[in-house]
Amino acid sequence: MTFGKALLKISRQGEHARIWEYSQAPLQWLGSPGEPPLYYLRNPNGGLLGGNRHRIAIELGAGAGLAIRTQGATRLHPGLIRQQAKVKLAPTSQLIWIPHPTIPGAGADFRQQVQIELDPSARLAYAEIWTAGRLAMGECWQFRRLSSSLRVWVAAGSPSASRQKKLWLQEHIDLRFPHQHVSTASVLGSHLCWGSLYLLGDWPEPTWPTVHVSGTESPHWLVKSPDPVCQGWILRQVGPQAEAIWQQFGQVVQQLAAAQRSSSQGW
Repeated sequence: MTFGKALLKISRQGEHARIWEYSQAPLQWLGSPGEPPLYYLRNPNGGLLGGNRHRIAIELGAGAGLAIRTQGATRLHPGLIRQQAKVKLAPTSQLIWIPHPTIPGAGADFRQQVQIELDPSARLAYAEIWTAGRLAMGECWQFRRLSSSLRVWVAAGSPSASRQKKLWLQEHIDLRFPHQHVSTASVLGSHLCWGSLYLLGDWPEPTWPTVHVSGTESPHWLVKSPDPVCQGWILRQVGPQAEAIWQQFGQVVQQLAAAQRSSSQGW
């Protein structure tokens, strides 16, 4: 059994960012200076192995920014894999984290928990993209289990007072072998890849350009938060290629980040 860790904290003092990082194999941080700082979350194993238990923790102080990228798609190997990610965003901070797709191979049992706590003035762009397996290897719906829980808490009340947290968003998927009820036409149809892009906080309203894969428009949906305290949108997309969904999400976030910088002239 392997216990991987990737911990990262960023605070901001004037025009300077202070960064504290820690990683434990097989997870690694690879960072570069910039505005905002850019960090790659790497795994030299090329995927998650049975017996892996990973913990990821990211905390941004007031006004801090961070962009996280991955080295490529994450393959889930046979066996039980557990991963926990915790994110905490202070006022006016911004995190962009659009990981490459996750590919569960035959026999994989993946159980993930993602917990996010953010101030209403913070901005978060986070994505989850999945496939039905290693499609090129004919492994459609051969994984044992794919369980992922996402919970988002928003700080409520005056910043000067003792602030309470309210559960703003909760989503959970739990797919188990055999997967006949998921692969039917009423759920995904012929599409074997799906993804969600969560845009939480003070983002400009997203625009969704028309996407064509193999000559066919890729279906997508946009849901706007009705909450007056915390703004937000959730974008869903399905299609035949997970990489195309990942590229589309990245394009949307790049446009929003550029519009945000133009309107605010920096954070």
